[in-house]
Amino acid sequence: MKFIKENFFLFKVHHWIKNLIIFLPIIASHSFLNITKSEYVLHFLNFSILASIVYLINNINDYTTDIKNKKLRYSINLDKKKNYYIFSSLIIVIQTLILYLFDIEALIICSIYLFVSITYNNFLRHQKYLDILIISLFHILRIYYGAVVFEIELSLYFTLFCFFIFLMIGTNKRIIEVQKNFENRPYKLNDKKRLNLFQLLFGILAILTFFFYCIDPSKSQLFNNGYFLYINLVLIILIIGNFLFFQKSIDQDIVVFIYSNKINFILVTIFFILFIRNSAFF
Repeated sequence: MKFIKENFFLFKVHHWIKNLIIFLPIIASHSFLNITKSEYVLHFLNFSILASIVYLINNINDYTTDIKNKKLRYSINLDKKKNYYIFSSLIIVIQTLILYLFDIEALIICSIYLFVSITYNNFLRHQKYLDILIISLFHILRIYYGAVVFEIELSLYFTLFCFFIFLMIGTNKRIIEVQKNFENRPYKLNDKKRLNLFQLLFGILAILTFFFYCIDPSKSQLFNNGYFLYINLVLIILIIGNFLFFQKSIDQDIVVFIYSNKINFILVTIFFILFIRNSAFF
């Protein structure tokens, strides 16, 4: 039981919730009835397994620092580090072969995700502010993966909105690390004020992007009632405002906050229910 529990956190299986965003293009394009259940499951598992392998490699490389920065729910025998790398390489080879046979475009995106992850972990993570941009890119790649495998064209509004949201969340991650005085990070306590301003700016830009989407006449055919979209805008403002207000007291990972903060969870749930039910194609 201990072995299973430790590996659950070592591979960050609880972070698989992040990979649900590969389905966001389906919701945004109102295409949720055109995808088979097997496609949902297979593509979610494919990207989640790849992400877990990346998490494993990162956890191994960061282990000596992480045990100083925070309480870990797993342990790693660094003397057997080679075995972890062999296992990771084997899984990646198997995934590559499968994607090569069935979906070349998905293979390309997964390869880019893997390359950027390795580059980030070894070089870019220590570059102030650039690291936040790369963290956001990881999530955009998830969305682009969903768009490609489900054959959906991403709109500029949707891409920009998600990008600003992920920049806001990535900035929050660094604010938490500054507050906790994490080692091996490029940020210091005097960076906190600037990070707070960046986070607020990204939140405002996300709201403005959604507002311009609401007033764009070209999207009118996508919804039964265009006015209900403004209710979604109000919900977006409340969600972002709630996040910015409570982020100062967050002492856990943002993934945990998303589903553990009751107000945030309720607002997000209402947003998606309203958005989907208002779709002209539902």
